[in-house]
Amino acid sequence: MHTQTYYHTKLQGEANRRNDSVPLQVNCVGAVSEDSSFSSRAVRRDYYYIYVIKGKMFLETCALLPGDVIVFEPEHPYQYTSEGETTYLWVHYTGFEARSLTKSAGLALNVSQHIGVHRSIVSCFQRLFREFIINDGPSAQLCVCLLKEIMLYTARYATPHPRENPPLLAIEHIHRSFQKTIDVDSLAQMENMSCTAFRCAFKKHTGVSPVEYIIRQRISAACRLLAQTDRSVSAIAADVGYHDQYYFSRIFRKKTGLSPLKYRSRNR
Repeated sequence: MHTQTYYHTKLQGEANRRNDSVPLQVNCVGAVSEDSSFSSRAVRRDYYYIYVIKGKMFLETCALLPGDVIVFEPEHPYQYTSEGETTYLWVHYTGFEARSLTKSAGLALNVSQHIGVHRSIVSCFQRLFREFIINDGPSAQLCVCLLKEIMLYTARYATPHPRENPPLLAIEHIHRSFQKTIDVDSLAQMENMSCTAFRCAFKKHTGVSPVEYIIRQRISAACRLLAQTDRSVSAIAADVGYHDQYYFSRIFRKKTGLSPLKYRSRNR
């Protein structure tokens, strides 16, 4: 069995503790990757979050498959066995807000929930591992923040009818490169979608078309430059992606109700 186990204390037994004097506390965290079957049974004094990445784990009442998560409450006896190659991540936590945090993630205690395997949650665990290794003054609170992040992602993915994945690559590209020429075809290719499907998905997430979204980013940037700099209107137009000053002015007036110079005089 290949395991990674991280404790804040030198003695493993001290990590199995209940602490109602603090809102939240991460006792220990780790990962298990096993090539053959294994079993485990125990009773803990803290909460036990398990996230299965690969393989199959059998509980008394159900099987945990990749993408399944379960949280055992304190003093709840648990027992599980694995079948074949299995990988899972785990974290133990305590505190007087632990129960409400778990419920806020959409998780019923001692009951499995399928959320899927997500890089965002795996990344949170990896960062937790690093904080336990660093183990300096801020580490304890950073671990609490990462636990909350894990629970927030769990809540997102546990939603019975989750919102479709937004076209993040395209949106991020627009924010980075709105000053350049951007065509919808290239944005759709980033998301591996047809133009029609991409336009639909983009508007569903942002409320506007891709072209309108680009225009809004350009006008927003122009507003900042007009208010905060003395650059000429033609220079600002070029800075935000419009090489025709008169066309820029028409678009600017249409979106803000003011000419660029009028906007500058009112926002200085």
